[in-house]
Amino acid sequence: MSQHRLTHCILTALLLAVVAAPTLADDAVDAWLAKQDFDAEAAMVRAKWHGPGYHSMVAPGTIVHPTRNSMMYAQALVRRGRPDDLKLAEKVINKVLTYQDTDPSHKTYGIWPWLAEESLQQMSPPDWNWADFIGASLVDMLVSYPDRLPDDLKQKMRASVSHAAAAIRKRNVQPGYTNIAIMGGVVTTVAGELLDDQALLDYGRARLQHCVEHANFHGNFTEYNSPTYTVVALLEAERGVRLIHDEDARAAAEALRQIAWRTIAESFHPATHQWAGPHSRAYSDRTRETTLQVLADRTGLKLLDEPAAVFPEDALPCPPQWIDQMKKLPQDPLELRRSFQRDKNGKIIRLGVTWMTADATLGSINHSETWVQRHPIIGYWTIDKAEPAVFKVNLLKDGREFSSGRLTTRQQGPTLLTALSLDRRGGDWHIHIDRSKDGNFEFADLRLRFSVEGQGATAKKIDENTYELAAGERRIVIHTTGGNTFADLPVTWECGVDGGLAYVDAVCYHGDKRPFNFHKIPGIQLAAGVELLKRDEPASEAKLIVKPVDKTENQFTWGDLTLKAPLTVR
Repeated sequence: MSQHRLTHCILTALLLAVVAAPTLADDAVDAWLAKQDFDAEAAMVRAKWHGPGYHSMVAPGTIVHPTRNSMMYAQALVRRGRPDDLKLAEKVINKVLTYQDTDPSHKTYGIWPWLAEESLQQMSPPDWNWADFIGASLVDMLVSYPDRLPDDLKQKMRASVSHAAAAIRKRNVQPGYTNIAIMGGVVTTVAGELLDDQALLDYGRARLQHCVEHANFHGNFTEYNSPTYTVVALLEAERGVRLIHDEDARAAAEALRQIAWRTIAESFHPATHQWAGPHSRAYSDRTRETTLQVLADRTGLKLLDEPAAVFPEDALPCPPQWIDQMKKLPQDPLELRRSFQRDKNGKIIRLGVTWMTADATLGSINHSETWVQRHPIIGYWTIDKAEPAVFKVNLLKDGREFSSGRLTTRQQGPTLLTALSLDRRGGDWHIHIDRSKDGNFEFADLRLRFSVEGQGATAKKIDENTYELAAGERRIVIHTTGGNTFADLPVTWECGVDGGLAYVDAVCYHGDKRPFNFHKIPGIQLAAGVELLKRDEPASEAKLIVKPVDKTENQFTWGDLTLKAPLTVR
């Protein structure tokens, strides 16, 4: 039997097991719907706006009507299937469909705005992902519950799916954008089957297979280890397994589901119930309760004291081999060195290191932007009867995360060495949406912050070049060196406590607000050694040594760890 045929048989067996799996309990549908604020007059879900700071110009706190949430509300109503639910769902679907751009001559053809209150023309810029997200809800309803929808509504939904699929295909997101690549692959494959469009089906199948090949080549999803988007990838792969009939496309969806579970199980820290770092994309420092509920629904593990209401979708079971690893570390201590990206010759260019022991974990990536959604360095440990402590490193401009930095890091066990460079290609709040055209950024304060958030967190200066952050039975010791500079200005170090946050800051600039031209300033020379220790564990006596390589690059050495980092990234 050929390797291809053997793989196909194995995946087919897995798929048959999945089909027999129990689905989500109906009370979860009730719980999720009860938490939504439905506006009957608008026929849409109503919410207080808390945007990410880009795409939408609507002020935070504004009462809005989100298109995606409203379509998901309709999807949950259709799933529950009561007569009144179906009548209401019809109204909501019809309303949300009116916001889609259906003119093929428009640049925004096939997509929706985020909010009823803000048109596609008013967004900055529109989000093309909305063709994928809302398209996924539409194809799910059309395939899963066709008998619950009136024929005229199904006709409108099919037309809408056709527009969305055309937008997805035209945009043609590549597999490096993991969650949208998978989601769009599922939507276009299912759309091809629904619409009897062979070309669209072929496109969707090839896209899903490309996602599998891409992940296998690089060693993982290149949108690596994201608590947010790995779960999205998992849910979309599950959707593909549930909805797709084409055998090869379903097999690709199942392969992606397996990759997602491997990532989740490898990163899950049993004692803290945290998703160990590093994270390419994250919207919170601690793992959200909704994420833990998704994992609990699929593993049977008790990960929360009280259930969290999550969007009701049929839950496919976690492959059994990964559940044991989520219960207990396979060894203690455990150090994972994972490839997340390779160059065209197969050389690893993005390497993640994750160290775990019974009560603690520390993770890092070898190089990363300092975007708010990145966690290039993050650690967790247990605190008795309290939330786990969180250690992280971030670059702050006037107290807000700043994207135009680059951290280069080397980690061995619970110790790491990291250096900061300025990224001349970066943005302000976002990595590219708000880039400065002339290189100027204006600020009164710029600092690299090492922080621990947790009950009873403390910060202190041990000596001239050594600082400590502590909480519970663990501490972080930070080793610095003199001579750090930013734009030829001296960097100073300070520490303190603000509420439950203890910090050690490398203050690059603090003074009158003024512009700095990142295209012209000399850059930054700044590094630190970090170790995660038990309270009574002695700190390293190694000194951090800086050696200029040339006018643009430094070599930093601390103990057994050495790295080179440029003053600026061009």
